[in-house]
Amino acid sequence: MLKIYTQLRYIVFLFCCGLFWQGCNIINPKEQDPTYIHIDSFNFVPNTAITEPLTLSHKITCVWVSYNGQSIGVFDLPATFPVVAKGTGVLNVSPGVVIDGLNDLLGINPFYEPDTFTFAAQPGKIINHIATTRYYSKVKVQKIADFETLQTNFRLDYGNIPMTTVSADSLVFEGHGSGSIYLTNPGVDSSIDSTQYNFTITPGSAAFIEFDYKSTIPFYVGLQSNLGSNVSSSPYYLAGIFPSAGWQKFYLSVQDYAAQFTGFSYNLYIKTSLPAGASSGRVLIDNVQLITY
Repeated sequence: MLKIYTQLRYIVFLFCCGLFWQGCNIINPKEQDPTYIHIDSFNFVPNTAITEPLTLSHKITCVWVSYNGQSIGVFDLPATFPVVAKGTGVLNVSPGVVIDGLNDLLGINPFYEPDTFTFAAQPGKIINHIATTRYYSKVKVQKIADFETLQTNFRLDYGNIPMTTVSADSLVFEGHGSGSIYLTNPGVDSSIDSTQYNFTITPGSAAFIEFDYKSTIPFYVGLQSNLGSNVSSSPYYLAGIFPSAGWQKFYLSVQDYAAQFTGFSYNLYIKTSLPAGASSGRVLIDNVQLITY
């Protein structure tokens, strides 16, 4: 009798363990293998709805990703990221840029269209996708200076070396010319240049000043608000830019400045001087344009 009772207890014990194990499987079901998406970079294409010529240069450094409307995260490019997908779904990839030259200030570019594509889930597999973007059709462009006619549209406000234009292939980003500030006299040479023609910024609207640059010395970019009746604010420098041996794209956010210093129009300022120990230095700039809606 005791033997039968012992066997029965053993069977009940095994039954309970089985129920516990099954419960664990219900609580912790097997996770689904994700599908991996790889995006190397963005392909920037023209928007034929915009009549004003725009440079296709860009510096898209990261992407904001969502799948079927659910956010997945932000990833530096090139990126390979997991998507827990079932069946067929839609991936939305928004281009991100460095704003005001601050690496810790990344944001979705409000003027670049997101890339959207549909794919079927392939758990454990990598899908390579070529992302494409362009300017939104409703973008408004105010060209500040493109130097194609070898005119700078900048005047010297302070200092002794004005911005000029250069046409040598080694100094031009694209087209026929670029703006150039070339300093050669340490302790003497400096340059503060402002745009000759004013431009407007619509209050409350997203607004970027975009330009391409290459430089061997640091420089600063800022704005001046024109209040009317020949009254203007002092130039306010919004960003300092480190030297770059290759051409780079810079995105200057001017929406907050325009909201704080509301004016009838604005001027862009570029300021530079030779740093200690430098015998010469050059700032090259091209495709300066204000992008708004």
